[in-house]
Amino acid sequence: MTAGIALLTFLALAAEAPAPAPARVLTLGEAEAAARAHQPQLQAAAAATAAALARTAESRAALLPQVSASGSYQRVTASVPIFNGGLTRAQVAEGKANLASARSQLALERLQVRLEIEQARLAVRAAKAAQEASADALENADEQLHLAEGRYETGVGSIIELGDAQVARTAAAEQRVQAEYTLAQARAQLVKALGRS
Repeated sequence: MTAGIALLTFLALAAEAPAPAPARVLTLGEAEAAARAHQPQLQAAAAATAAALARTAESRAALLPQVSASGSYQRVTASVPIFNGGLTRAQVAEGKANLASARSQLALERLQVRLEIEQARLAVRAAKAAQEASADALENADEQLHLAEGRYETGVGSIIELGDAQVARTAAAEQRVQAEYTLAQARAQLVKALGRS
């Protein structure tokens, strides 16, 4: 019995809690920029792309003449690899392929993050709409309960009508709490998609 009263008290307090101030809505471009700055997967893919680019440049450097100088005799020598069985060109081709793969992986990560952001933004919108609907339902249930109490006090209404109105009000309060929870969960998903903690 006391658990039921505690639940009703919790639901009543949660339903009457003040709503947080509305946050500014990020555009998709702003959300993607924030994710690029904070999302670990994107940062890792960008670093892998930069590393592949550096390895490709290193492979290409082997095609250039190699110059060395010796300080004791003021002698400078240059060597140009003429034939090494195509090893250097194969290494350059491999570097280009690895770079293309890293760039594709980066593009894939960007698309995946964009999808997560868009899904989270839509979930927040839907949760806000459900929250507004639950607030309206709670307001309606409060009004119905007030009317049922008035009818019961004047002898026009029955105890069953009053009980039904109380149950409807409790259900509406529970829906309101569930809508608040769903909205908080959707906002947390958006924060995660943006790469923030």
